[in-house]
Amino acid sequence: MIIASNGAEIVAPTMDVVKPPRTIDTRDAAATNYWAYRLSVSPQDLSAAIEKVGSSVAAVRRHLGK
Repeated sequence: MIIASNGAEIVAPTMDVVKPPRTIDTRDAAATNYWAYRLSVSPQDLSAAIEKVGSSVAAVRRHLGK
């Protein structure tokens, strides 16, 4: 809660937080390209990493050292 200079209470607006998905959907070309860009790898390298460790973003990041 925030108190204004005149003593009135001001309720700060809440912002919805958008979180990226926890897994990479390799059937979705846009998602694959997004994650390849975010992880600074080619889509082919991303696919190879997913083949080895699964589609978990955390696992792929660890595997790629990102």
